[in-house]
Amino acid sequence: MKLFYLRIRLPISKKLNILILADGIGGHDSGEIASDYAVNIVMKYIKDNYKLYSDYSHLLVDAFCEANKIIYEINLEKNSGDEGVSKRLMGTTLEVLLIDGDILYFGHVGDSRIYIKNDDFKMLTKDHSLVQYLYSSGALTEEEVKNYGDKNSILRAIGIEKYVEVDVDSIRIKPKDILLVCSDGLTNELSDEEISGMLDFKYSAKEMVDNIISAVTNGEAKDNVTVGIFKNDEETLC
Repeated sequence: MKLFYLRIRLPISKKLNILILADGIGGHDSGEIASDYAVNIVMKYIKDNYKLYSDYSHLLVDAFCEANKIIYEINLEKNSGDEGVSKRLMGTTLEVLLIDGDILYFGHVGDSRIYIKNDDFKMLTKDHSLVQYLYSSGALTEEEVKNYGDKNSILRAIGIEKYVEVDVDSIRIKPKDILLVCSDGLTNELSDEEISGMLDFKYSAKEMVDNIISAVTNGEAKDNVTVGIFKNDEETLC
């Protein structure tokens, strides 16, 4: 599981703020390797190529596809001739936020999440998970989702298939908006209402992250938790 923050200074006192989160799958070691690869590949791709794009949505899609291609090829090489390939594939969820002035571009694959807090608290992504699919198709009620046993099965990840579909969107953000990106270790433990209650612009990003992690730790979380926060006007990451 890996979190990375990057600020690129542009001409005319302009800057890009980039926040990347990856939560690996495929066993502890393989998951860590996949998440490290994904973050480093995306970071490098954006740094090397952002000047070539007039629309950063396309930049994000290409960065995701680059990470998917490289990790998928590593999987093929490691498992060449192995009948148990499917059991040893490494992959990762991937969330990328690119803030360009008052525009947020974001890309999403997996079941990690991106939220925005302003007047409301809104999830900007939709989980690529089995439980979300069952809920969206009407097979599970909202109450049944809370008690569903297999919340870790995801339907889309970086590195598992030759090609990956990337959810990309952009929105305009306002002063004092708070952006949060997190792994499912957080959302499996705390409700959206509980998370929202710990996000307040009067606190630093570090204070908010510390409060969230403490709340999860006190609840004896069953999974590792990674949280990143960006405050619009005070770009701080923890």
